[in-house]
Amino acid sequence: MAPATERPTILVVDDSEQTRVMLTGYLEAQNFRVLTAVNGREGLELAQQHRPQLIVMDLVMPEKDGHEALDALAASPDTQEIPVIIISGKGSRLDQVLSYDKGAYFYLEKPFDLKLIVQRARELIPTEEV
Repeated sequence: MAPATERPTILVVDDSEQTRVMLTGYLEAQNFRVLTAVNGREGLELAQQHRPQLIVMDLVMPEKDGHEALDALAASPDTQEIPVIIISGKGSRLDQVLSYDKGAYFYLEKPFDLKLIVQRARELIPTEEV
């Protein structure tokens, strides 16, 4: 748990630079600390290293997709409790169901409302940290 004086950390994992930049700017303006990764493999490494309070992750990425990353997060005692919001441009009902089955807390289709990401983040991160 982050000390009260430290901003809660959100890890954004997406191969789209535009999405990473947009989310980073908006989340930092809402008083979150943001880490970014360009694929699932890098996202897992950062999650293990930094233990963010929340992960916002795309499904379709190189090296390790969102579903593979969800499996790996759930398999590790160090990361299995980190809530994950999946964001996806695919809009597939199957992907949504699989994401929830693999432990995602929310599934949002792109384009998504940035305010909704912040609302979900505040729901998932303990109140004293936001």
